[in-house]
Amino acid sequence: MLSVLFRRHLVASIFLVSAWAVAAQAVTPASDAAFKEGQALMAAKKLPEASQKLEAAVASDPGHAQAWYALAVVRRRLGECAPAIAAYRRYALLAPDKPEPYYGLGLCLRDTGDKSAAIEALKKYVALEKDPAAQKWVDNARAILSDLGPGGAAPAAEATTPASPTAAAPADANKPGAAPGDKSGGGKSGAPGASELADAQALRERGHIDEAVAKYQQAIAADPKRLSVRAALGELLLQVHRDDEAIDVFRAALERNPGFPQALYDLAFALRVRDRLAEAVDAYQRYIKLRPNDPDAYYGLARALQNLGRKADARKAYETYLSLEKRPGERRWVASAQTQLRALKGP
Repeated sequence: MLSVLFRRHLVASIFLVSAWAVAAQAVTPASDAAFKEGQALMAAKKLPEASQKLEAAVASDPGHAQAWYALAVVRRRLGECAPAIAAYRRYALLAPDKPEPYYGLGLCLRDTGDKSAAIEALKKYVALEKDPAAQKWVDNARAILSDLGPGGAAPAAEATTPASPTAAAPADANKPGAAPGDKSGGGKSGAPGASELADAQALRERGHIDEAVAKYQQAIAADPKRLSVRAALGELLLQVHRDDEAIDVFRAALERNPGFPQALYDLAFALRVRDRLAEAVDAYQRYIKLRPNDPDAYYGLARALQNLGRKADARKAYETYLSLEKRPGERRWVASAQTQLRALKGP
């Protein structure tokens, strides 16, 4: 299955998506119910499940702008940039004057290699964003544009009233639909390591990996009990294929909290990537005890068992994955599991 890199880049608590700036519009009861369930799942940091509910919301009512934006945010946090791009663009069509989608859209376009489109999206964000409390993100967008090179110069900023120190929350909690963690580490200003964490996130988004790793390490040193920072560092290391370092980070997090689900899943994936299959199986099974209804873990477990030659156990894991997987966006993985299952069953 996709790595946790492609499932989640979550670096802090995800809170309820609220305070939408989109003008109120009628939506179908079924779509609204699914949207509210998706919000609750985001608050519980159950992003795969949230994605499923939000997909149901937009399927029920394709004009539900808020659901499209929330779906885009969740997909980007899961590292699924291609479908996130589609959702951001759909939201932008429904709410063309809102700045919200263009920041995340720009980052996803950059990460998928579409430099010119990324520049266009980030410039539009800078041009549209007038909220003084969002000035930090305007500045960060400008820095990313500068890093993108020729053509990346942002339009000159219009004069705005400076935000008060208390208004500039490190988590983008006041932006419509933006789950805290979408642009920052979500820590309280003044908390140990908060400044280092914010710097790490900004450096990561700008592609300065070594500097970001160093800042994450400083944030961990300042607040060793903050497990979400360790998870964020491990995921970044996975992203840049420094798998052995990532394994060490996840193990250190689990030493502090053996029941930390995010670290267990990430550790299982990293171990499977390194072909440490028996250890990967153990980590997947520990994760499944905590999250028995998460289909992704069963796919990864099945692959590890299959490569160990444990065909009967692999079949059972694939079958469980197929029984649980209901998300429309996961069809390719369903097809893959079905193919592997047929191969294991033989003629």
